[in-house]
Amino acid sequence: MGTLSAWIEQLVNAHCRKDSSGRLVFLPYGRRRAGYYLDSASDQQKVKALVAMYAVASILFQLLGSTSSLIITLGASSDHPGSRAGKLEFGLILYIISAFAFQWLPMLLLWRLYRSFLPEVCSSLQAVGSESMDNLQTIPNPIRRQGLIVASFGLLLMLGILFLVSRPQ
Repeated sequence: MGTLSAWIEQLVNAHCRKDSSGRLVFLPYGRRRAGYYLDSASDQQKVKALVAMYAVASILFQLLGSTSSLIITLGASSDHPGSRAGKLEFGLILYIISAFAFQWLPMLLLWRLYRSFLPEVCSSLQAVGSESMDNLQTIPNPIRRQGLIVASFGLLLMLGILFLVSRPQ
């Protein structure tokens, strides 16, 4: 569980920067929008909990949605009669429909829910001035490399499975 909590911590830190004086700044909408100072530990915990829930739910929707869409597409298109081009067209249309239903729509609803909670969470935080927003520094992210390695391995694994399943028997 230590690796998972460190990974979630890095996801939370991706929404934070430090200004020139060393104060922690929360950027809920990205670097080009309003930021808020996280001066107290309670503010940090409040923001950390919201961002962590959003990040974990988002990743689960992405993984489960894309995997279920792929499984549905492979299962349905393997029995579809016709040429390879016809199967490919059917599979692509089916993947788009199932990805919308199982991945993109839930992600959109999750983003809207997250965005609706942000004003309540940020209402007690002090806004960052525009002069401080220009000088924000990123927080070092040592786990990013591990995440990229795991993501690359997962992509290669999924491509290998897709290749093995789609080979003619």
